[in-house]
Amino acid sequence: MFRLFIVDDNKYERNTMKEVIEWSSLGIEVVGLFANGLEALSRMDDLRPHIVITDIAMPLMNGVELSARIRQSHPHVKIIFVSSHSDFEFAKSAVELGIYGYVLKPIMPDELELAIHKLLAEFTQQHREQIEKERMLKQLEGMLPLVQEQFLKEVLLGNFRTKEDILDKIEFLALPIVDHANMSVISINSLAADKQEHRSARDAYFLSYSIKSLISKAGNATRSMYPVQISADEYAVIVFDLETDRQDVIDAAVQLHTAINGELGIHATMGISTSSRELTELDRLYMQSQQAVNTRFYSGSNPIIRFEEIEDRSDIPMEDMPSLVEVYQDLKALMSFGNDQDVEEFIEKYLNAVNVRQSENYVKGFALLCSHLSGILFMEANQSMKDVFGDNLAVWDKLNRMSTKVEVVQWIRQSFEVIKERVTDRNSSKNVKIIAAIKQMIHDNYREQISIEDISKSVYLSGRHANGTFKKETGQTIFDYLVQYRTDKAKQLLREEGSKVAAVAEAVGYVSTSYFILAFKKNVGMTPAEFKSKAAL
Repeated sequence: MFRLFIVDDNKYERNTMKEVIEWSSLGIEVVGLFANGLEALSRMDDLRPHIVITDIAMPLMNGVELSARIRQSHPHVKIIFVSSHSDFEFAKSAVELGIYGYVLKPIMPDELELAIHKLLAEFTQQHREQIEKERMLKQLEGMLPLVQEQFLKEVLLGNFRTKEDILDKIEFLALPIVDHANMSVISINSLAADKQEHRSARDAYFLSYSIKSLISKAGNATRSMYPVQISADEYAVIVFDLETDRQDVIDAAVQLHTAINGELGIHATMGISTSSRELTELDRLYMQSQQAVNTRFYSGSNPIIRFEEIEDRSDIPMEDMPSLVEVYQDLKALMSFGNDQDVEEFIEKYLNAVNVRQSENYVKGFALLCSHLSGILFMEANQSMKDVFGDNLAVWDKLNRMSTKVEVVQWIRQSFEVIKERVTDRNSSKNVKIIAAIKQMIHDNYREQISIEDISKSVYLSGRHANGTFKKETGQTIFDYLVQYRTDKAKQLLREEGSKVAAVAEAVGYVSTSYFILAFKKNVGMTPAEFKSKAAL
């Protein structure tokens, strides 16, 4: 039953409104008759009416003030004004207060009942909507883990632009995430280097459940780990850590890799991002972890790759005009060992990235810059660019006649094909010196936390160029060589009497003992402890 207040300073009018309509047949019970707004307001909390019919002009507290007070304390109560006054100001007050109905005195039963019927119809609709909302919320509660995962996936993909929006969703979905925690992202490829046999739908769902379960269990009192399935064989792990020890994240990744390998027989590869305390940077961290796990140059030696180990800042898109040195190095790398995919990545970096200017002058100017720098590469190869394109004025004239960006980009692609045919980096003696310098850099600094960027800078090349040259001449990536050299040094130290695995790990440049053990086993086929035991025999 709906509960009703009738408020009017005229006793006759109060009783008339109570008697003129058979309230019980409408599912309404009159629970209070009051002579003014103050009396009615004092009984709101204990009688809890759903509907209030009130006169406007009353002593002590009129109907307008009563309605305003009810709106503040009981906003869901429906209010109907009755009054002998029909002037505009009273009607305006009713509208401003959100009054549901307005009935003039003398009260006609049909008019009052019509207002009540309209009100009850709205109550019924609201009740249905509330039931539907509760039903949907109950369904959502049952699906909460899936909804939470989908939300986190959208965060990783950069679909939320403001921190407030992310925090609002976190609160609604009851995710126990602490704002400003230390965050990292781990990308997992469950296929690794060897493709698994085709799985049935049942096996695929079971594997997905098992991997996500292992990820969730990898957390502890100070570290939460949230699994997000990106595709059939790709997962991301969002790590929220209340502590700032970077080694803990690496150790967690190693433990997780061991669990996935040992319990599921999956030889996964992992990429670990850097860390941040800003929720809006999770998409950037995810991109880092993806770059680490999918990198073409550096993966292969270790099942876990940290972004810091392979970071090459020359690959970061420019905010304004690109550096001449950077473009030159990238062009030379393309001419030396690049393929069609590398050409497309070059175009994407300098012409299609979201923070690159798209004006006609920039696009054509960049194409002309590539032409100039290609001319330098031609001269280094004792050839003339004029034999291929003509002089610079002819190139600019040709570019100027192009009307779309598509034409310019296509010209760049065609130019690369022609240039690559004419210019190849075959200066063996020069490459020998570069390889020797890279190896020496590793020999001198393997005990430290060195990255591909550090090594490439030592020979004045970009990471891509240095690594491509090294791999072309040696058959190994720089990262492979660094891991192998550290492994060889570790073997020497492990053969020494009294040596400890943790001390050896630190001595050869590993920040995490567990990470060292994993890398050593991957390259040697046994753990450092097993190697030491065999060496002692």
